Amino acid sequence: MLSRRELIGKAAVGAAAAVAVSATGVAAARALHGATDDPTGGPADDRDGRNAVRPRAEPPPADSAAISSPPPWDLLSPLVAGSVVGHGWRLVDLGPVQDGSCVVTLQNRRGRAHRVHLCRNDGKPQGIIYTRRVDLVVMNEGYGDLPTEERLAQAVAKLAHVIAANDARVPGRVTELLPHAERLRRFAAAAPPAGGKLR
Repeated sequence: MLSRRELIGKAAVGAAAAVAVSATGVAAARALHGATDDPTGGPADDRDGRNAVRPRAEPPPADSAAISSPPPWDLLSPLVAGSVVGHGWRLVDLGPVQDGSCVVTLQNRRGRAHRVHLCRNDGKPQGIIYTRRVDLVVMNEGYGDLPTEERLAQAVAKLAHVIAANDARVPGRVTELLPHAERLRRFAAAAPPAGGKLR
């Protein structure tokens, strides 16, 4: 039996092939069978809370030396802070490009927040979904083994579609990013597991 990660990978490869044939440039994403937006709130978005990241009360002071460029909002256009991404998730924030990635914060109706790192896709993506140029990595401290809650994965897939529509228009913003494996190689040893440069 295929794991969810393997299934997503196989579906993403198939979708990428379809994109190449149609030359539309949409994100390589798995099929979202039975996915619906439930305006009543539906089932709990993270039943056991293992993947939850509590939103910060205040943003930490900016370390101008560590910031290589401002947040790449042009990658997420037309989304802005507060936009509904889908499946009960809203875009809360986009951080600056720092240490090779920028962090998208998504929050659900219940107030649970999750971080999604936007990294460069070097042909070996490690995130749950990716575009031709950007790898979307859910940072839940699962090291690739912890399953991602379905509705969050669907929202990240919608985010990938938005990025796919923009990443060719702003290639300079993508080149500021590092592949996730490179970020781990450079920064993981220097950072404690719960924070630091891999925030």
